[in-house]
Amino acid sequence: MPKFVRFQQKNLADVAGQVAAELARGPAVVPMLGGYCVLSRSGDGLAGFGDPHRLVTGTHEIEPELAGTEPGYRELVFKVMGGPVVGRFGAGRPGVAFAAEPLTQEIVRRAGQEVWFGVPEEETEPGALADELGNLASIVVTGGVGGPGPTVVNFSAHPAIVDRRGKLAILDLEQKLGELVRMGPGLFFSVLVVCTGNSCRSPMAHGLLAALLEGTTAFVYSAGTGAPVGNTATANAVQVMREAGLDLTRQRAQQLEPEMIRAADLVLVMEQYHRDRVVELVPDAAGRTRLLLSFVGRDEEVDDPFGGPIDVYRRALEQMRPAVERVAAEVRQRAGSSGIRS
Repeated sequence: MPKFVRFQQKNLADVAGQVAAELARGPAVVPMLGGYCVLSRSGDGLAGFGDPHRLVTGTHEIEPELAGTEPGYRELVFKVMGGPVVGRFGAGRPGVAFAAEPLTQEIVRRAGQEVWFGVPEEETEPGALADELGNLASIVVTGGVGGPGPTVVNFSAHPAIVDRRGKLAILDLEQKLGELVRMGPGLFFSVLVVCTGNSCRSPMAHGLLAALLEGTTAFVYSAGTGAPVGNTATANAVQVMREAGLDLTRQRAQQLEPEMIRAADLVLVMEQYHRDRVVELVPDAAGRTRLLLSFVGRDEEVDDPFGGPIDVYRRALEQMRPAVERVAAEVRQRAGSSGIRS
């Protein structure tokens, strides 16, 4: 049975000392890198948690991995890895992450040797990780902030490839690197489209974007900030999309929920109010929430056609179309080619 201890800043040294000592008996569950991970004295102790990764204490330990890399890009990689990120730097090599958090820094210092860690496939609570480890677990540290854990990025490819979605959102990663990234095998790029009632603008943009992304590993869905749940798209929206060769008859309105936002790599909104509501529900989503028309350089909102004649709906679709096409072009650069989900 593992020992359970609660971490607080005031007992950091004590907890780190206990973890460092208990690692001699078996793996430890520790809050780190935006979630909970499993620490071990060797990579062999991390079976069941994917490829083992190594904690490092400074940039000097990964500089050899980046030999020959343009200095400016190397500095960007170092900056990215200051956050909840695991970096990969070559086939067959373990991933690495900086022990940048006070608790992990102290654990590594007290351990006096290499410390390895494993990342659960999905966000997992510490008790559940202890259950997965069974009798192997030596100590479980609770009290940290839960979350999805680190984003795993393969920097040996160019553009970089995301191997695991995590705490650092993909658009935030791209902003730090100054370029688009690509999704690794088995990952898809998810786009959430938001309006008010989820009966006009967001279903039309959703339908058009899904059609443009056919054949890619992309997932497109939509919701409303004040949606009459279960309602169909308006008759005029259905008709305008039919004219465009697309079918909205299966559309049913969904209310915007925090879990929808957390699952999205990109959130497209029609109005500033929608953006404010998204960020109110999930503050971490600010960097990946954008006005749709900003993709064509327009700091404008999409006119709401609800209650208007069909020509108003046609204008709304044409207003959105260039921006949706631009979004599709960017998503295609990120995504693979094994089929659309929507």
